[in-house]
Amino acid sequence: MTTDKGDWKARAAAYKQSILDAIPPEWRVDESVLAGLKPGSEVRFVAQQTILTKDEIHLLARDATTLAADIAAGRFTAVATATAYAKSAAVAHQVTNCLMDFFPDEALARAKELDEYYAKNGKTVGPLHGVPVSVKDMVAVKGRRMTAGFLAIAEGPYGVSADDATLVAALRAAGAVFYCKTTNPQAIMHLETDSFLGPTTNPLNTALTCGGSSGGEAALMAAGAAVLGIGTDIGGSIRNPCANCGLYGFKPTAARLPRGGMMGGMPHQESIVGATGPQTVSARDMRLFIETVLASEPWRIDPGCVGMPWKQTQGWRYGGAKPRVGVMWDDGLVSLQPPMKRALREAVDKLKAAGFDLVDVAPYKSKEAWDLINTLYFTDGGKRVRDLCAETGEPILPLTQWVMQGAREIDATELRELVKTRDGFRAAYNQYWNEQKIDVLLCAPGYGTAQPLGTTKYWNYTSFFNLVDYPAGVFPASVVKPEEDRKEEKKAFITDMDRYCSEIYDPKVFWNAPVGLQVVGQRWDDEATLEALTLISKVVTA
Repeated sequence: MTTDKGDWKARAAAYKQSILDAIPPEWRVDESVLAGLKPGSEVRFVAQQTILTKDEIHLLARDATTLAADIAAGRFTAVATATAYAKSAAVAHQVTNCLMDFFPDEALARAKELDEYYAKNGKTVGPLHGVPVSVKDMVAVKGRRMTAGFLAIAEGPYGVSADDATLVAALRAAGAVFYCKTTNPQAIMHLETDSFLGPTTNPLNTALTCGGSSGGEAALMAAGAAVLGIGTDIGGSIRNPCANCGLYGFKPTAARLPRGGMMGGMPHQESIVGATGPQTVSARDMRLFIETVLASEPWRIDPGCVGMPWKQTQGWRYGGAKPRVGVMWDDGLVSLQPPMKRALREAVDKLKAAGFDLVDVAPYKSKEAWDLINTLYFTDGGKRVRDLCAETGEPILPLTQWVMQGAREIDATELRELVKTRDGFRAAYNQYWNEQKIDVLLCAPGYGTAQPLGTTKYWNYTSFFNLVDYPAGVFPASVVKPEEDRKEEKKAFITDMDRYCSEIYDPKVFWNAPVGLQVVGQRWDDEATLEALTLISKVVTA
């Protein structure tokens, strides 16, 4: 438990050191190598350049679907796989600060059990036999640490989880091997990842954020040290970091996947419900993740999970062989930075050339949506955050202060009226969507790519779809091209936030940043949304 508030820095430093202490000496990166990595460096190949063998590099160069098939065919053992990913994760943490718990010995012991089972029975225990899975901090793994971004929680009764989260249990039963947990931000409410553990950086450009709040997952994966990750999303927390790091990520309709055993920024509040979902290196891996979880029928355990098995897509409501795609060019409040604008334009051109039917769709009441969801996030006025920080003396970070500005405690009567307003907004947006006669919407997942550390302050491109509870996913579409993506000389701005987001852009600073795009479908149409994302991403990335 916490003691003297004045020593919070020392206790935070000790916690950070314990993560490093879990890394075997032979997996440490030489100090001279680390010293040569300046801000703005690309660090995703450091493991390959230092401690990985050629065989391990070969093993890591595949998605989860292929890896699972290779293990099932006996081409790789679970132990060899766990070793390669644990070594890579150790290096990824040293160059990006992406881990908050690391347990390679536990992973290798489980991998050994799986190999023995395979040798004895000639088959796998399930579809993820031997596949390493990384887990976001706030998701419980039995016997492992949890902080939810606060030192007080790390030191309190929830600092070590008594049981697996429902989703973790489902993946474990399918053969998954857990080897690390990854960082999330203070309050789990930033589109960056910073807490008492310090900031997590983007392995493609360490001057930029990895995104958040599932940012540690994205940084780990972009560094080549994860192949299948568990994220959560209440305002963009899967989609933003995956877009920032050149990955695939999917936020399902909130109740499609189980949420039991997770500690969010505002536990048990129902005004805006977060979703759990996959963070992956391929589109098909998202389906593998979801199908595996739902095959366990988690709704029989988790009362918050709806009883809907994953089903095959039965054609398109408006499209023919391909979905009819709406295109939203911006949200009407904040315009897109040049790389995002270019990537969306190029994607539309490619889809038209491939025979997709596309139609422009105007943004719907973005200001009303942004104001409403921000009111519904912190219905206690930020009291829980302030209390947790006060318990240890840990400071409230600037981005936490920003997201809570204007937050106020809301009584039951007002909350009931706000939920009524939320439901009315959802109904009106359903009608608006239906009037567009589209199967899915293609849009940006944010006003830009990964931003400089400490500067990301606008979420409406993703949080809008949390408000209406629509499934949405992201895929990598391009990368910043400084010569093409020059800064625009704008004289007029839509809003003050538009000015802020426009003026912060500098193509030299944003070098090598991935550009992701977002595909959105209607509530409960998760299967069709993921299928459309898969089809669209194949065309755009070809």
